[in-house]
Amino acid sequence: MGYPVGYQVMPFAGGTHPIAKGALFSEDDWLFKRVNFMDKQIWVTQYDPDERFPEGKYPNRAETDTGLKAFVEDDQSIENVDTVLWMTTGATHVARAEEWPIMPTEYVHSMLKPWNFFDQTPTLNLPEPETPEN
Repeated sequence: MGYPVGYQVMPFAGGTHPIAKGALFSEDDWLFKRVNFMDKQIWVTQYDPDERFPEGKYPNRAETDTGLKAFVEDDQSIENVDTVLWMTTGATHVARAEEWPIMPTEYVHSMLKPWNFFDQTPTLNLPEPETPEN
């Protein structure tokens, strides 16, 4: 059909918990300086086998961010290259009296949906299923 081929990313959380909406730190907080990846929900970078961790290596020992913020500083193009999508998710847990001292597990889901891969529904013109003989 001539449309770009890609994927749709659909993050969602179970229950009443929202998807992370960015860090709640000011830019001068020591934590924000080291783990800036929390400030955005979606990051896309060129694939690099040395870039394995969104927070970088040893963030508690670093003076600056060695992760995603450093990965995107060179502003490399992501067009027609192998890419990595980094998605920041999290659940905000508001504790209830019934949960103390055991907290339940909270889930955050995401769906990766193909977009414009086919020029028509691939299920059209499938052969009829065989029916068992009686």
